[in-house]
Amino acid sequence: MKYDLIFYLSKKTSYCEKALKKALSKIGGEANRITSATTPVTLGEEVTHSLKLCPLTVIIGGFNSDYDDNLATVLSRVFSTSKLTLSNMRKLSCDSGAQGYIVRDKSQILLALPDSPAAITQMISDDLLEYMKEKLSSENEEQRIVNGERRTENS
Repeated sequence: MKYDLIFYLSKKTSYCEKALKKALSKIGGEANRITSATTPVTLGEEVTHSLKLCPLTVIIGGFNSDYDDNLATVLSRVFSTSKLTLSNMRKLSCDSGAQGYIVRDKSQILLALPDSPAAITQMISDDLLEYMKEKLSSENEEQRIVNGERRTENS
């Protein structure tokens, strides 16, 4: 499963990328595109672009700001132009108190994670991975059937 990774006002990018890659490899996750954003406008453009390309978009960072560039504020603006909505958002948490979000629509999942490798590792639990794999693979299967491309894994 391909995913896009967007770093937003993030630190420790290399370590975070490694933690994410290791966690998502359990469900066949493979980075499609890795970008960064330092302004709300750029993040909005990157997320909008990513939602058109991949079923899974991951944002790392942006939780440490108290201003208009805070990730939650920016995401609410992004959702106004996509199928995803804040009503589809669920909080993720870990022992350190760090927070993240998962937002799901039928065919897409957006993960927003803190810029802490330890928190990323803890938030992407086996249960979350199973949920993501189930939701994304069942939607992809439904889409293939609609498009008349029903195939087995070996074909």
